[in-house]
Amino acid sequence: MAKVKVVQVITRLIKGGAQKVCLDIAEGIPKDRYEVFLLSGLETGLEGSLWDKAGQISGINIKVIPELAREVSPLNDLLALFRLYYFFLKTGPDIVHCHTSKAGFIGVLAAWLADVTAIVFSPHGHLFATGARIPSVSHSPIRLRIFYYLTKLAYSLSTKVVAQNASDMNEQVKLRLATADKFEIIHNAVEIKPAPTHKSDNKKYPILATLGRLSAEKGQVYLLEALKSIRKEFPDTQLLVIGDGVLRKELESFVEKENLGGAVLFTGLCDEPSELLKDIDIFVLPSLYESFGIALLEAMALKKPTIASNVNGIPEVVADGETGILVPPANPEELAGAII
Repeated sequence: MAKVKVVQVITRLIKGGAQKVCLDIAEGIPKDRYEVFLLSGLETGLEGSLWDKAGQISGINIKVIPELAREVSPLNDLLALFRLYYFFLKTGPDIVHCHTSKAGFIGVLAAWLADVTAIVFSPHGHLFATGARIPSVSHSPIRLRIFYYLTKLAYSLSTKVVAQNASDMNEQVKLRLATADKFEIIHNAVEIKPAPTHKSDNKKYPILATLGRLSAEKGQVYLLEALKSIRKEFPDTQLLVIGDGVLRKELESFVEKENLGGAVLFTGLCDEPSELLKDIDIFVLPSLYESFGIALLEAMALKKPTIASNVNGIPEVVADGETGILVPPANPEELAGAII
């Protein structure tokens, strides 16, 4: 019996939630019944790369589409469309699954032109959500409008669109990007592993941590603001900022300006966040926009108390007052109060 051919398409394999989900799917699909392909552009960033992890997944076929990149480039975007189209014609996939908006626009259209039977689009959030603040889109109303119609077209050509939470789905339906029957809600997940057993017992001060790329929509600056108030009551409180990104220098300057240098450690990229999270007391995710929040799952899997912004899909991860505390976004006072 012939194997079902599945192609996963994504713009870039940086260290991010969408990329982790894409690789988890590629790894988890049973290889005795499915032939799995992974197509991606070469672009990486300050967030780090998952190319090594992709190369370690057995039983998948990896192909680089050099022109497939996050930034808009009419020539490269057209070349990427043709490359994907001819790949689909040659390979004859049964299912094409596109991740993130840019790969969705191009990959869905290429799959539709190649007459692929089933086309799945996982935007991993959406560009038009409140608080999303996507740098290449949100500051240009004209570009945002163009992306709206491209998204609507891609959704119409897809067999199914995956929303990570009910809030994202309802917001997109309200925006008339697609009708509710086009969507399937599928939550993200992490594998629960045994918690590290070599936790230090010599710690004398409370440690907070946040994890994610350092960018505006992640709201780390509000946690730094909150830390000033927290240290008035608990002067020894420390904060680990795990991850990297375009705002790192700006956040480091804020820490220096506010005399928080002895209280904040920017760890940079980390291959095994659990090694840093094992000794913390509270995990905080101060995002302005978060379609789901895999970092929350990773902290909760380590049995860490969590505090997060009450936005988008987070209430479907953290039950306020039961499995954590939710606070309004961009509100250092409420955030500090919850942590205290």
